[in-house]
Amino acid sequence: MKNKRPDLKTVNSIKTPNITHIKKIGIVSRDYRKKDENGFRDFSYTFKNILLHLNNQDCDSVIFPMYTLVKREDFDAIQILNQLRIDNLKTIFIAEFTDGIERESGDYIIYYKNKDEWQEYRLVQKFSSLKYTQSFKNKIIEPFKSEVNNQRLLGNCTVLLSGESNIVKFSQTRERVEDQFQYLDLLNQDTPIILNPVHERMMRHEIKLKRQFLSEQGRWVISVWNKGKADKNGKVKNSKNPAWMVFYNGKEKQIKPIINNIPTQLNIEIGVIDLTQH
Repeated sequence: MKNKRPDLKTVNSIKTPNITHIKKIGIVSRDYRKKDENGFRDFSYTFKNILLHLNNQDCDSVIFPMYTLVKREDFDAIQILNQLRIDNLKTIFIAEFTDGIERESGDYIIYYKNKDEWQEYRLVQKFSSLKYTQSFKNKIIEPFKSEVNNQRLLGNCTVLLSGESNIVKFSQTRERVEDQFQYLDLLNQDTPIILNPVHERMMRHEIKLKRQFLSEQGRWVISVWNKGKADKNGKVKNSKNPAWMVFYNGKEKQIKPIINNIPTQLNIEIGVIDLTQH
């Protein structure tokens, strides 16, 4: 019989994980239109193989895009992690969702190894775009900043979930990105990594500028998303580049996909970032 899973309130009432080991991280993307051999449009069929593959690449962490795993009773990621023999991997970043005519985001989950046992820590995306009103600042931004300060400083990394990267603003008049809400003031020198898992490719030109800006002062910003986004006419608009973007200290880093032999219908791409190599 499975142990009863703690609810969100219980999980996030525990001490925030102190993740200090991230030096080599695997990034994974896929075509989220396609179903895999098990009939699901998620990573569940390939989850074990991806982790084993990246463990063999000496990665200590893995970040998947949003819409990672369909939430269901017959798939327990933490149980799988505790059964796998993966000595190098210590942190896995995933997002649950429900799948139907439309996808619906669920919890964002950080699985982390604590004394050789995997545990989980849950968060929820707070916003995707900003409204520059006092009401929005009071009801959304200030609680978000409090959550960052109390629940999202995870050791040497933090997370901005999808459109939360809009916490910084691109000024059309000044033609530059500005930290109007003092988000970066919440981070310290011990938080050099911002992980930014995304649902699908974000097309607006200022998104890249915001990621670049967030990476200044010696930080990494790692964004990864799902391929397969279609426009209003149903035409898929995948880029020729991999479905990720990486910046370090204001400069974009080109991370090429590595060869993998993972059997899948999802057109999976995998990259590896060695954060010790600037």
